[in-house]
Amino acid sequence: MRRACSVCAAAGKTVADRANQSGFTVVEALVAAALLGLGISGVTILALLTWQAAGASRQQATALVLAQNSIECLRSGPSLCPEALSDSETTHTRLGTVFKVRSLSSTTALASLTAWQVTVTWQPTGSTNSNSMARGAGELTLNTRMASTPDFVRTSGL
Repeated sequence: MRRACSVCAAAGKTVADRANQSGFTVVEALVAAALLGLGISGVTILALLTWQAAGASRQQATALVLAQNSIECLRSGPSLCPEALSDSETTHTRLGTVFKVRSLSSTTALASLTAWQVTVTWQPTGSTNSNSMARGAGELTLNTRMASTPDFVRTSGL
């Protein structure tokens, strides 16, 4: 036998209908909690990917600065840059990443020009994987040609 309560009577519902409805709200709460958990995990994954992309961008910018500095050193000539005398490799550590700067020279068809290639490779410290394609590793190469003797060394009339 169903009896009407004063609140439910106005809506035309019985007490038994109200009991079934409260069980349905528990299911709704569980579904809402699951959807909230999925949303939070999605935002967390997005934040982690953004963090990794920012780190990769920082590593590329650091590698570019090291390569440009090496080329500027090479342009200054052997008296100011000992690396210009022979092909060399130097190692730098910046913010937990090991950068190796390698410069190679070769002759060109024009005898007055020397071709230089500066390659920067990097690997995060603590990485045991020697693969150049390991996560966080990379490589950047700059090529240039320059006169064998820097312009500021050449003097006219001597």
